[in-house]
Amino acid sequence: MRTLLTAIAAALAAFAPIAASACGGFFCSAQPVDQQAERILFVDHGDGTITSYVEIAYQGEPEGFAWVVPVPSVPELDTWYGRAFNGLDLATQPQFQVPWGCFAEADADGAAGGAPPGARDEVDVLAQERVGPFETATIQSSDPRALVEWLRANGYRILPAMEPFVALYTAEGMKFLAMKLAPGEDTDSIEPIKMTYAGMAPAVPLRLTSVAAQLEMGVKIWILSDRRYGLVNGENLLIDDADLRFDPWTWTTNYVPLVARLVDDADGKAFVTELAGPTAELAQTVRDSFVPERLGQEAIDARDALAEVLASKPYITRLYARVSPAEMDYDPVFGAVEGGDVSNVHTVPEPEGGRDACGPPPETYDPCDFAACGQGGTCAAVEDENRGAMPACACAEGTLARAQNDSAARAGASVACGDARLNFTDADVMGGDPTLAFPDACAGDPCGAGNECVTLNGFQSCRCAPGKVAVGLLDEMGRAYASCADPIVPVPPAALNVPLREPALPYPGRVSPMPTGQPTALPRNPNMPTAGGGDSGLCSATPGRGGDLAGLALLAAVALLRRRRRA
Repeated sequence: MRTLLTAIAAALAAFAPIAASACGGFFCSAQPVDQQAERILFVDHGDGTITSYVEIAYQGEPEGFAWVVPVPSVPELDTWYGRAFNGLDLATQPQFQVPWGCFAEADADGAAGGAPPGARDEVDVLAQERVGPFETATIQSSDPRALVEWLRANGYRILPAMEPFVALYTAEGMKFLAMKLAPGEDTDSIEPIKMTYAGMAPAVPLRLTSVAAQLEMGVKIWILSDRRYGLVNGENLLIDDADLRFDPWTWTTNYVPLVARLVDDADGKAFVTELAGPTAELAQTVRDSFVPERLGQEAIDARDALAEVLASKPYITRLYARVSPAEMDYDPVFGAVEGGDVSNVHTVPEPEGGRDACGPPPETYDPCDFAACGQGGTCAAVEDENRGAMPACACAEGTLARAQNDSAARAGASVACGDARLNFTDADVMGGDPTLAFPDACAGDPCGAGNECVTLNGFQSCRCAPGKVAVGLLDEMGRAYASCADPIVPVPPAALNVPLREPALPYPGRVSPMPTGQPTALPRNPNMPTAGGGDSGLCSATPGRGGDLAGLALLAAVALLRRRRRA
């Protein structure tokens, strides 16, 4: 317990998520915090209102920051402590016991004036205010084109291909919260946003998020209430400890890729319940954590704020998923579910042959246990002279390989395969406007001779030549990039001919074009009424109450998707 208290204090000391190493920062407990997940805390007050705390991650110039998210009603806004998210993550994350060898420190994973000239008057500006470092506006319109025009006139970067995504939410009567940094504020001042609004159930607007999401993006949800919560329009999964594996090269488990593969098997419509139980002991643990004086009053305030929020409700549920843009064709809705408490402590089984975890990998070691290639990918092993075999991905026809930084991966980066049709980078998508173009992400031919480098939503990605597979690597600046290599064992051709599912999203390359201004009807949850009581195919958030989709707030950076160019 003392180790956990110390680690929570270290987490509270961080202004933003950082990569853990040795026994610093997040590493002193059981494993570092998964740095690749969007994080949202919901508090269901039980009186028809929801409070959400949303972490906002951004890298770039201050004037380039903008954030747009659909909300069900005009929210009451405030800011929160970024350090508190780190403490919450650490205090509730999965922990792994390896009793048969070395202990595994494993990776889980005041406002501006009115609208400027040119904005159409069909847009209602419901509220404008300065909140912490942000200038905010809550707007509404039944005409998605007018709403997009207002956003553009106010400096928000909405690509033509994104317009149908806005229409998905205007058709449901949703409002939009738009935020920018106020003049004179720097990106260091970005804080989590706190929103309290009328709504009967927490939900996440994944459909809008899909335009800016990475492949196999982590989504972490905490819900404080009086009972266990779960996904009501998809599957609720649990991790079987028998499926856990330990990698002696990196001292990590396969927990994160295991979650990704389970969610892929559910077509993206699933969350793993990582923790469910009473909050009293957890709140006391946070309250008792020691914050060194050198960290200042802000760290103490973050600890106390987190303890206060945890103590406000008797029960907490932590949910986790990893999804790619093609799977983000629904908005997850959460509600009370049956079932008892769920522990976040896992026991990793002993490998066959009883090998010491501190020694070389057992003969049964499979590098693909520690990879998730996405629905369009098949794992294959490649040679690595320093670390033995390491995982790679063979991407099916119609998909591209994209890498991301991954502290649990042997090379420091992992790779996954994503649907090439969900690409907002092509010239046609930009509507012929060169000012909307992304920088070239393929300088230096990173994929290697004979392979094709493609800019996928501003990121470098690879279309490998036949017989090649994609690997994730780090450049000299420590940034992840994809490249192509020869697999140890050839990948069967059938693995590259996997048919791609048709996501119900208005993406640029969709097979069935969406009528202008009309959202795609999503499969309706039979346990939930339609919005407004009709059969629109768009479900409401709460059984027995129509027209109340309590959308909240995953980072939907539709306003500006500038990405750094590889050196």
